[in-house]
Amino acid sequence: AHELRTPVSVIDAYLESIEDGIHPLDATTIGVLRDQTRRLARLSSDVRALSDAERDMALVDTQSVAPATLIGAAVDAVAAPYRAKGVALTSDIAPGLPDLWADPQRLDQVLANLLTNALRHTDAGGTVRVTATPAGGSVQIQVSDDGDGIAAEHLPRLFERFYRADSARDRAHGGSGIGLAIAKALVDAHHGRITATSAGVGTGATFTVELPSRATSLA
Repeated sequence: AHELRTPVSVIDAYLESIEDGIHPLDATTIGVLRDQTRRLARLSSDVRALSDAERDMALVDTQSVAPATLIGAAVDAVAAPYRAKGVALTSDIAPGLPDLWADPQRLDQVLANLLTNALRHTDAGGTVRVTATPAGGSVQIQVSDDGDGIAAEHLPRLFERFYRADSARDRAHGGSGIGLAIAKALVDAHHGRITATSAGVGTGATFTVELPSRATSLA
């Protein structure tokens, strides 16, 4: 409700000021109104995506997926915005990783959310690194950045819907606080686990996704 109230209030205030002759209906005013309507549209899209993810947790379309293929596609998909911002993006995939029994489209969505989140909170000149390593009967994928970092008190709540560790900063960056909740719902659907760690503000953050291998899933 709070997320909806803010843009609606801005639009209402501007329309009232236009009616009262305080603000002209010029390019600046139209730009503000369009920004707020886009924000409402983005929020609507995010809420639907989260609802779909949670509703369809049991409906993942599983197949044998090589972690290197999955990660390579996700990295390639975000290469352009990383270059545009001047943030380095690297990947390090351990050889001989077992395949996953997973839905590649759903896991691509998880990685896209994590990589977009990392880019949002990493300044130009920074680095985001994707690694994949074996972990017992699972594969561990990590997305690490050297950006804003996260205060300890926020870590336990990061995957709650609409929760933002720094709402003012995230609002300015266009975040709605839903992306990580979607990622968690999709990882849960694969019987995996997602966690976040950070040494504190200004120290970067690491998001870890642990997924059972194909052999473990089918056992």
